[in-house]
Amino acid sequence: MTKVMNKVKSDIYDTFLSTKFELLKHYRRNRIQMAVLMAIALASVFYLIPTIWDIGLAETAGDFAQLNLGFANLLIIISGALFAGDIISLEFENRTGLILFPTPQDHNSIFVGKYIASVVSTLSVLTIYYLVTALEIQYVYGLSEISTEFLKSYLFSILYMCGAVSLIFFFSSILKGAITSTLLGFFSLMMIMPITEQVMKMVEIEPWFIITYYGGLITDFFGVAQTSGFGPGDRFEATFAPDFYTGLMVMLGYTIILFLLGLFLANRRRGE
Repeated sequence: MTKVMNKVKSDIYDTFLSTKFELLKHYRRNRIQMAVLMAIALASVFYLIPTIWDIGLAETAGDFAQLNLGFANLLIIISGALFAGDIISLEFENRTGLILFPTPQDHNSIFVGKYIASVVSTLSVLTIYYLVTALEIQYVYGLSEISTEFLKSYLFSILYMCGAVSLIFFFSSILKGAITSTLLGFFSLMMIMPITEQVMKMVEIEPWFIITYYGGLITDFFGVAQTSGFGPGDRFEATFAPDFYTGLMVMLGYTIILFLLGLFLANRRRGE
């Protein structure tokens, strides 16, 4: 029993070290700084432009939140690709992974630490985006207008983010080129999956198994469902309506299954 506990403690510590190392790498490459600035800019644009040009803000806090947070899935995709797109493939491309694996540190802890660092980085950016939006709502409409729907949207976006990061992590685990894995992860969520959704809807097949199908639910908490707009997850017709609970199961599936597959396939690549 003592040996098992010591092994667990050792694995947790190794994972912590790997996570810390990856976060420092993101910081030294200025990725975290760039993503944070992007989140602040996206969250500020719907307040600053109407204010500067004196064209008026949304009438209600819910409308303002829905308009502002409509870009949450876009921010998730960009940040996910930035932090997870090359996190495994780059190690094999530069052959640095082959140096790390023979060390006493368990290789699984390296992979898990990389994944956690990707999730933590993306979550931090997403949280700043919501925080700036909440501050704007508090300043314009009052603190009482920050509703439970806002919190629900934030929690749902976290789950959507985990699924997106797992998908990008999976591509990084199976592809050899860092640029290729990053671009494939980005365009899969940004274009390939949303286009596939629309084609399936045209032939009257509900794309319930595609994660981007549920991206619009991030803002649907505030009332009227989006029927058009920017970014993946927007629905151009009302033929189908994503089910909230099905969306939760699909995103949990993407998060867990693709992470485990990525971990398994990355381990198999160690012998290449």
